[in-house]
Amino acid sequence: MQPNTKIIPHLLRPARGGAAGVVIVFAVLLSIALQAGLFGLPLIVILTSWFFKYAYILFDHTVHGFDEPPTLDIQMLNPLDEQRPLAQVAIVGLIYAAVYFTQANLGPTPGLIIAAAAALFLPASVAILGLERNILKAAYPVAWVRMIKGLGPIYALVLAIIGGYSLLIALLGRWELWLPVQIAIYMFCILSIFSVLGGALYERRHELGLETWASPERTEELRRTQDLRDSDKTVTEAYGQMRVGSHTQAWELLQTWLTARGNAPDDYGWLCGRVAAWGDPRYITRLTEDYVDRLLALKRNGEALDVVARRLTHDPTFRPKSAAATLQIARIAAGGGGTPRVARTLLADFPARFAGDPSVIAADALARHLGP
Repeated sequence: MQPNTKIIPHLLRPARGGAAGVVIVFAVLLSIALQAGLFGLPLIVILTSWFFKYAYILFDHTVHGFDEPPTLDIQMLNPLDEQRPLAQVAIVGLIYAAVYFTQANLGPTPGLIIAAAAALFLPASVAILGLERNILKAAYPVAWVRMIKGLGPIYALVLAIIGGYSLLIALLGRWELWLPVQIAIYMFCILSIFSVLGGALYERRHELGLETWASPERTEELRRTQDLRDSDKTVTEAYGQMRVGSHTQAWELLQTWLTARGNAPDDYGWLCGRVAAWGDPRYITRLTEDYVDRLLALKRNGEALDVVARRLTHDPTFRPKSAAATLQIARIAAGGGGTPRVARTLLADFPARFAGDPSVIAADALARHLGP
């Protein structure tokens, strides 16, 4: 998936779940506060503070890999717990002071250049503050450059989205929309920017060395861990059945496990490794026979030869289950397999093991061709 398509879910995240609730409720409350004049000023300050606290919390959830927007709760609104919005205001204040100082001493053109550069770098500052929670790093221009380099081309996409939202907000100022709707659109744009910025960091997590709480690779790792735990439990249960002499039940457990997983060759290999240590050669022998048959059925002849060769090093009396499978492995070993020793071993007792089978003649001819 290309970066421009990966960013779409992050772009639309504020339209659902807890984020949508925040937008609707806060838009209504802010419209009431704005119409109340000076009496509504305290509510405006409180709601604005809470809104940007939530924006950073949404940013955190997105960076950590959670798809569903968080639900606003009282703990999130703790004024002592979340100081990043205030820190960002301080950074913007420093940028404004730098622009004002430059304009006053060097003229409007240098000041305009600094203002444009600051606008381009500000999203990087927000990303650093969101990740590090450190105002000094977030105000450090070198750290901005490193962040932009880490985000790569996706940073340009973030800037384009911010530019698009800025244009939308400017156009909305000319339209006479119902105030709660207008405020809701403004809030959605802001939350979407925070979500997109967090999503950009998430999509570039490997390049930036970020650890996430939820990601496809982490989900797959957890799935493999749980799968291994369940498989170990099944094998342990089968081993217990073997120890008390219930061989039929033990074998049924192993066969059921393999069948449920589609008789995958990798599962046969893993199970053979576990069963080999049981001390009863009948299990590893039968499993290896089935393993070889499965590989041959899938045309994975080279792997089948390797399985037989490894088993022969531990048990020279091992043979594939059928005459056809034994002869096929012997032919592979004698030909492109490059292991004529394995072929001779398999053919040495072929007539006695498979007496009366039509393939005895072909096996005898191959044995004579290989020589002693």
